[in-house]
Order: sequence, then C-alpha cells, then structure tokens
Amino acid sequence: MPGGPQSAAALQAARHNDAHVLGRGVTIRTIGLDGVRDDTATLDYARWLTEQRGEFRTAASLPPRMVLVDGAAALIPLDPDNTRRGALCLSDPALLAPLLALFEQTWERSAPLGAAHHHTLSDRERALLACIAQGHTDESAARQLHLSPRTTRRMMASLMDQLGARSRFEAGLKAARLGWL
Repeated sequence: MPGGPQSAAALQAARHNDAHVLGRGVTIRTIGLDGVRDDTATLDYARWLTEQRGEFRTAASLPPRMVLVDGAAALIPLDPDNTRRGALCLSDPALLAPLLALFEQTWERSAPLGAAHHHTLSDRERALLACIAQGHTDESAARQLHLSPRTTRRMMASLMDQLGARSRFEAGLKAARLGWL
C-alpha cells in the first residue's frame, strides 16, 4: 500500500475483497506507509484486517505497488500512477524471485501495527540484533560485523536501554515483539 492513506471507497472495496479472501483461509500481509497511522479511516481498516487474522505493518518508504500470490504470481500495475489502467501478471520464477525478496526485506524492516514505530534501526543495529539472535557473543558479533568489540558492546547497551531490557535475552524477545528482528 505505497500510496499512503486510502480513500473511503478504496477501503470499503478492500474490506469486502479481503473478507472474502480471508474467509477462504488465505493469509494477507500488507505494508503501508508510516503515515497511515495518522489517518483514522486507513488505520481502522488496518486494525480490522489484523482482527481478521491478516497482518499489517508500516514503513517509512515502500517500493511500487505489487500483489504477490503464494510465491507463484505477481500483479504489477501497468501504470503505477493509475492502477485502474490494469496490471501485468507475472508467473515466471526468474521474475518473481526478486519481487519476493524485495517484499520479504521490506516486511522485515517494517513495524507491526501494534508496535511503536518511533525508532528506526540503523542497518548496523539490525545486523547486531540478528547476530545476537543467532547466539553470537558481543565479541563474535563484532568480528562478524567488522566492528570493534567496544563499539559492539556500546551499541548493544544502547539497544538494551531503548528496549528497557535487563539482559541480552530479554532484549532479543522485546526486539522480536516490536518487529525489529
């Protein structure tokens, strides 16, 4: 949902279509711009979607609109500025692979709807949390990230402080709950 807040008509149509799809047991994962958190109507739709077992996250920026279906097809607007002009349906694995990777990267960097989204992790902070989640010590994470152990310890202490965590384990749990991992 790269266009930001949506019109009432678009949200009504989305709710109708999504209810039908969710009723068949399909999983829906949607990413909107952070600005939708400030738009009551779009935020209401996002909350409704999550109540229906869909998933909704937000990000500061998004790639162009796309709809991915089971890793087997992608719908890409013919005209990104006017999606009513139609869509191109892609099913070739060579074309789908980069789109799927782009979506997953964007999903991982996006904040879940219920999470506070005021803090954006740097790539180094995200990489450090990933190393810690994999069981690395500060020292082995420092080697992996080509940082000094002192810098790594300082970064980890800062992350723990931001998360209100007393241990690295608790920091990992809280970071995962916030969608930081």
